[in-house]
Amino acid sequence: MKTHRLKLAVNRYAFHWAFPEMLADELGLFEREWTQVEWFDATPSAVVNKGSMYTDLLEGGTADLYHAGEWACINRVLDSPESCIVAKSPPGRGTLNSTVSLYVAKDSRIRRGADLAGKPIAIEEGTGSYYTTLLDLEKYVKREEIELTQIGEPHRRLLSLLHGEVVAASLLGPWAEIGDALGLREVLRTNRSNPTTTVARRDKDPLLLRAFFRVVNRAIGKINSNPGRYRKSYFNRVKSVLVEMPEGIARLAPRLERKITVPRWKPWVKYTSADFDKTYRWLVAQGLSPDGHRSAEVVARYSPDVFG
Repeated sequence: MKTHRLKLAVNRYAFHWAFPEMLADELGLFEREWTQVEWFDATPSAVVNKGSMYTDLLEGGTADLYHAGEWACINRVLDSPESCIVAKSPPGRGTLNSTVSLYVAKDSRIRRGADLAGKPIAIEEGTGSYYTTLLDLEKYVKREEIELTQIGEPHRRLLSLLHGEVVAASLLGPWAEIGDALGLREVLRTNRSNPTTTVARRDKDPLLLRAFFRVVNRAIGKINSNPGRYRKSYFNRVKSVLVEMPEGIARLAPRLERKITVPRWKPWVKYTSADFDKTYRWLVAQGLSPDGHRSAEVVARYSPDVFG
């Protein structure tokens, strides 16, 4: 049988979003589907526009797909007609995308969401940290009083908070656990309802995508059934980033290795027009997306072949 090539990009500072794929490759699950993965290191050396970066990787053929928060993916696809949203992984108990937290310094006077009015908050524009922070704070702070500061990667957001450049920072996954270990205080945590979504080219072979999701869902099943079994693999990737951090953070490695959580995932399923309509209405109402677009411009037509 012919072996198919699949190109995937990974950002080391945000590897946690790609861990199921990385584990699947590590366990040889792609090979069983006659698929060979080619990894591209998409770790930026400076602050970049993530929407443009991943769109360029997709359009240039460097990557066959990527995933991000639903809000971000909708806007990216609207700006890139050659792409479409194929799948979603909904949030659930203990999943990586189930909670996003805002952290402040341990001696901060900030005690609740309302206290963040007019205070600089570290986010990354065009990613989930941007949209979730807006969505979370609008319950407590007037929109015109929300001050979001473009800092970029999660490690940069953490460092900007430690250095006093911002009052709060949006963190999740391993970066939230590092924040906890450093004594930072979680001032706002919310439960998410929006899924993580996958974007692919419109001309991509749906059978290759079908094999991809079948393999990744198999890896997700393994993670969910026994997360601790894969802690070493997960932590090794955390450690590769920790060694680049200041000594005060790098020395946390032994403690984190014992305690770090391997996040669960919900299996990938088909992304639908109803999913798009609900989220798009909110984006338009918030002035975050242009009005007048329809689901056919965003939702993959070949999804039935991928998840049929």
